[in-house]
Amino acid sequence: MLHGINHIALPVRNLDVSDRFYRGILGLRAVGERPGMKFYTAGLHHHDLALMETGALFPVSGFSHFCLDVEDEQSLAAIYACCRAAGARILEPVDHTVMRAFHLVDPDGHIVELGVDVPQSEWGPWPNPFGRDVAYPRLLSLADGRKSFGSARMGK
Repeated sequence: MLHGINHIALPVRNLDVSDRFYRGILGLRAVGERPGMKFYTAGLHHHDLALMETGALFPVSGFSHFCLDVEDEQSLAAIYACCRAAGARILEPVDHTVMRAFHLVDPDGHIVELGVDVPQSEWGPWPNPFGRDVAYPRLLSLADGRKSFGSARMGK
């Protein structure tokens, strides 16, 4: 029986540039490497992300995005503030009804979503909560008071 997603592996053009993004900006912890690869964790598994340097042979991505789970809304705001301060390319924060999130673009064009689940009791009267996305300005106001990750954590 499937239990969940264990890790994701991404092709990248430049391992050092991507390392600065995933470790330096998002705060993932480097846990291992081998020639042309680096491995990172958010604390969920032995590694949650693997980066594989392909250089000029960089393939076209075959997926829309992946999402990193964030502990709570305050942590999401702290991570948003850190990404904004680092000059990351951030897309509009969004309330997906079932999750509040923001998306950013990594150095290779992969879209990374960071989000916090919303308890089902707060989904509202929508017959299909997965079909409703609205703006999430609250994240911007929460992030305005944050300068760093502080105690923000990804994962559960």
